[in-house]
Amino acid sequence: MALQDQTYTREFLLERTGRLSQAGGISPFTHADGKAKGVSTLRVRTAAGLEFWVVPDRGMDIFEATFQGKSLCWHSPNGMVHPAYYSTRGTEWLRSFPGGLLATCGLTTAGAASEDNGESLGVHGSISNTPAEAVNWSEHWEGDDCLLSISGKVREASVHGPNLLLERTISTSLKSKSLSLHDVVENQGVRESPLMVLYHFNFGFPLLTERSRIYAPSQAVEPADDWAARSRETWNDFEAPEKGVAERVYFHQMKPDAAGRVTVVLVGDRDRPEFGIALSYDSKTLPRFVQWKMTGTNHFVLGLEPANCWTLGRKAERDRGTLQMLSPGERREFRLQLSVLSAPEEVANATRGQVDRK
Repeated sequence: MALQDQTYTREFLLERTGRLSQAGGISPFTHADGKAKGVSTLRVRTAAGLEFWVVPDRGMDIFEATFQGKSLCWHSPNGMVHPAYYSTRGTEWLRSFPGGLLATCGLTTAGAASEDNGESLGVHGSISNTPAEAVNWSEHWEGDDCLLSISGKVREASVHGPNLLLERTISTSLKSKSLSLHDVVENQGVRESPLMVLYHFNFGFPLLTERSRIYAPSQAVEPADDWAARSRETWNDFEAPEKGVAERVYFHQMKPDAAGRVTVVLVGDRDRPEFGIALSYDSKTLPRFVQWKMTGTNHFVLGLEPANCWTLGRKAERDRGTLQMLSPGERREFRLQLSVLSAPEEVANATRGQVDRK
């Protein structure tokens, strides 16, 4: 239920409901069928109309995301897949990739499969297929708003190998149309470890259409290959789905604001800019930005991906001298926010000052 009047008080709401779940809140469930069977999930709903599903069994990632019943994200043909089906080999990550709002890539490798220092590394790493520990959630009133928070710990470790712990907190509130993500990665091992992190946000229909446009403080755009270079000038515009079209990947150099943050806005219809989404992140720890533009039939999706690396694989990062390392005991923080823009004035405010590049 979306409450259009955001001025209600706690007393007003509690007088008219039996429990918070009538208006929003957090509720757990477990998938019961197919390859999703057994996957634990936390459904989060706000009274403003935002709903998203946090999946502790898949690295605390976010699968479903809607606003007032309209999907914000893309679902892959796989759908939800239990991590038991995950394979580290080559590109087999794609067989268990559900799409969804957020798939985290990392922690010791991200991007293309590669061979690095004698280690065979699959696509995008294992963290999104690793179940979380110490998962908890809370609904806590502060004044006339109820804060909704989910936290958990996800570990990437092996004998004689890395021991990295990701502590994730995802939060919103009953009156909110936004969610915040706070990650802390700590090296709890005894040796230095590579650290590659990429936040694979996947936006789809009906938010993404052939009339969509991206607004971003992009100072430079580098196509990943010759195919992407053919449409470099139209990286921020979209066209109708086309059968058999290949993906296009662009590497962006973003200009942060005075606070060191970058905001990228996706508007659903450039001719009627009334609905969109804003992705904001801290560029100090996420200095890279990857755009995945896929306009094929059945695969009509936009990936907006803040990262600390490109997607060419760990060997390419090491060879280029840009591979980030995390020392024993060292911690690295990552902060991102996603906000729904549901009115023309909200879209105008979010895109004001953004360069409408072509």
